Amino acid sequence: MKKSLILFFLLFLAFPLQIYSEEEESLDLIYQKIRYLEQEIATLRNFIEENSYLIERYQEIQQQRYLDLDKRLHNILTGELEELSEQSMSLNDINSSDELGLYKEALELFDVSRYSEALETFRNLIVSFPEGIYSADAYFWSGELYLVQEQFEDARENYLVVVEKFKEHSRVADCLYKLGVLEHILMNNEIANSYFTKVITEFPDTGAAELAKKSMKTSIQESN
Repeated sequence: MKKSLILFFLLFLAFPLQIYSEEEESLDLIYQKIRYLEQEIATLRNFIEENSYLIERYQEIQQQRYLDLDKRLHNILTGELEELSEQSMSLNDINSSDELGLYKEALELFDVSRYSEALETFRNLIVSFPEGIYSADAYFWSGELYLVQEQFEDARENYLVVVEKFKEHSRVADCLYKLGVLEHILMNNEIANSYFTKVITEFPDTGAAELAKKSMKTSIQESN
């Protein structure tokens, strides 16, 4: 009888110890999971911070590119508008005068950043005068408008129309260069350099060729 009581007493004492041991093991597992989650959170936080920096840097580069682009466009637009004002004084043909009026209006809208209206006017010019004097120019400037607004596929289509349909036009060199710029912005450096090379080879004495040389040099440096 005494042995039975002693055995019962020992079992009674061991039981809470077993419960305590199981609880302690469960707590250890919970702490391990918490530490693992903390490590995961720290890793994710570092990843987010790195990506935020890269995104901010990319946006700064893009903004600078477009500021430079806007500056060049403004200079070109100003020059063209001055020339158009002189031309309009000497035109007697009604159709040519109407086409010139649309072209000048579109450039003026572009110059004051009224992009949607400028695009609409260029479209009107292209539809009204598909083989007109300023048709190729209208496609080129439409490409510029789309590029400034980061509508890259539309920009590409307009530049390609000039390159493929108006092969003898003076805008071809500019359009090839801008196709290279577009691909460079999209980080397709191999395609961009092929366009730059084409400009340099086929139009060596143009301003577009000089710009292509500089852009190609920059592209190669970035690749390295």
